[in-house]
Amino acid sequence: MPSQQTGGDPADDRADARADDPVPGVDDPLALGRREQHKRSTRRALEDAALTLFARDGFDATTVEAIAERAEVSPRTFFRYFATKDEVLDMGWAARRERILALLLLAPDGLDDLAAAVWVLERMAIELEPERDRVRLRAVAAATSPALRGRSAEALTAWEAAVGLGLARRRGLERPDEAASVAAAVSLGLWGWAARHWIHPRSGVPLRELVRTAASHLPG
Repeated sequence: MPSQQTGGDPADDRADARADDPVPGVDDPLALGRREQHKRSTRRALEDAALTLFARDGFDATTVEAIAERAEVSPRTFFRYFATKDEVLDMGWAARRERILALLLLAPDGLDDLAAAVWVLERMAIELEPERDRVRLRAVAAATSPALRGRSAEALTAWEAAVGLGLARRRGLERPDEAASVAAAVSLGLWGWAARHWIHPRSGVPLRELVRTAASHLPG
């Protein structure tokens, strides 16, 4: 991997500071009204209930009624938030796709496509760190159903597309060229390796550190 470094440069520090800013509609709880906070709380309760039951009983054996009962809401409430059971597994991945696009525009100048993609994924790793237990449950749940495994693969494909598009926009392009597409694919490969090790029950290593470890093995 090219050896551009982001440490020690005031411009890079400013990029890091901007990357910590919340993105409206994605991770800005202070901007949410009480009603929206309640909706997010209910959605999370349903997600947690579903993840626990999927992991324990399997996806096919878990009913919407059981999920709603565990979350202490009605089945009708469940369908206000999710059209189907498998939709519960999205867990905000669509919003994180938008976060990737926003962060790529903040990546420090001087980084090539792959270095910029890794820079962004490191910051995504920091934001995802508190969710380790939930992501682990999601992986266990997905393993119980081919449909859920397919949905997980689709989520990663969407992230890869977002990285490619963000890299293209960063260079003033309307769509990814070959360089952006390859960098996106490689960076998501690194992410996949890091995430698998991160959710291992015996792992105590932060996701960001694992992303960096994976990137350190690239040539260059």
